[in-house]
Amino acid sequence: MAMMNVSLKSPKDLDGGNTVGALPLVSVVVATYQRDSALEKALLSLMRQTYEPIEIVVIDDNAEMKWNQKVDDIICNINKKFHRQIVYIKNEVNKGSAETRNIGIKTASGKYITFLDDDDIYLANKIEEQIIPMIKSNSDYSITDLKLYNEAGKLIDTRRREYVRSTEKEDLIRYHIMYHITGTDTMMFKKSYLIKIGGFPKIDIGDEFYLMERAIMAGGKFLYLNHCNVKAYVHSTTDGLSSGDTKISGENQLYQYKKTFFDRLTKADIRYIKARHYAVLAFAELRRKKKTRFVKYSLFAFLSGPVSCAKVVKNMR
Repeated sequence: MAMMNVSLKSPKDLDGGNTVGALPLVSVVVATYQRDSALEKALLSLMRQTYEPIEIVVIDDNAEMKWNQKVDDIICNINKKFHRQIVYIKNEVNKGSAETRNIGIKTASGKYITFLDDDDIYLANKIEEQIIPMIKSNSDYSITDLKLYNEAGKLIDTRRREYVRSTEKEDLIRYHIMYHITGTDTMMFKKSYLIKIGGFPKIDIGDEFYLMERAIMAGGKFLYLNHCNVKAYVHSTTDGLSSGDTKISGENQLYQYKKTFFDRLTKADIRYIKARHYAVLAFAELRRKKKTRFVKYSLFAFLSGPVSCAKVVKNMR
């Protein structure tokens, strides 16, 4: 996509708290919980952004003095080294990822808001190559492609949104129910639009799915950018929100919710959704090295529709 010919300016030129000359301030909301070295890498990736007028808002959901001190030390060191002033908020009690991000949304002073998980990193052009097209198109929200890496740094999955051929609300919700237009790190919103739709729902598993559903149903202007400047990590050796029993439980709850949309979908769409559900469970169990469960869910995926199953596997590569 063609980029606007703009001259990036220093954050010192901030005018009114939410613009730098003609360029808007972008707030990056980072929710963190029991991560230190990964959090430091995430924040350092923000120091290398080519788009300079950014605000970093870190919300510490540890609610534990030992971890609060670790996060505080990391932020103080980065502030000192890079002459920055990261906004730092500590939750007095653990609130979970969704509510923690909502605190960040309310605190952020940027005209636009994007997110970075505390174990992921941005490549240097991430913000610039997302915000400039949004400005040009006056979009309310946008998303890019997503690349997933394992804990060893190996690319294991690329999620492209090539299925997005229409931005009409009914088409977008169909794409979303079938394929998931998700990836918290890859989303960017106008702050006013996030406030309008109520931010993240108060659910920690699948909260990004429900946020995108809210954004679509509210009818805002959507933009898809077919590139990826994010490295997102999937954890197989730890029982975080992206893997383990919480992943299985969340997928099962989400599938039950998707059924409420079946009356507006075709039979082929429904077969695809069923096959995708079981394929996701199968891959989750494979990452946990649960071979028997992997075989069981793989069989369920195939029985949901062989053609649909083949399409799901192709799309998940």
